[in-house]
Amino acid sequence: MRVYLGLGTNLGDRRANIEAAVEAIAAMDGVTLTGRAHLYESDPVGPAQPLFLNTAVSVETSLDFEALLDRCKAAEQRIGRRPTFHWGPRVIDIDLLAADGASFDSERLHVPHAELKNRRFALEPLCELAPDLVHPGEKQTMRFLLGALGNQGVRRLSD
Repeated sequence: MRVYLGLGTNLGDRRANIEAAVEAIAAMDGVTLTGRAHLYESDPVGPAQPLFLNTAVSVETSLDFEALLDRCKAAEQRIGRRPTFHWGPRVIDIDLLAADGASFDSERLHVPHAELKNRRFALEPLCELAPDLVHPGEKQTMRFLLGALGNQGVRRLSD
């Protein structure tokens, strides 16, 4: 199954945090990294805090959604994420954004991500990887959903 992960960071060496997350994902058993989007800088959502650096990756995985979530959360901890407050600053965040032709809901996880359609910082890099992926709940492509959003303070960084 192909799954799309969103990565974000706004503490410490943001580029190094993203690189560490990509490396951790690529090293996971049952996961093969298949694509990576550019880096985007974005204004924070919620309380005042430093700017975020965001990207997205695509993976092929034999894991179920919750097993993949567990591995992503373990990787976050290894990279240095510590609990803060809701929408607070973080060393790294790895979110399951979407999956090809699949949806999933549990107490811990919603795929596609519950706020994906509202978040340019997630949709912008996701659209580099899968612009024609259809959001199962919205019945629209990721490209369409992105086009419906304003700028939201998201800027693609040069290579």
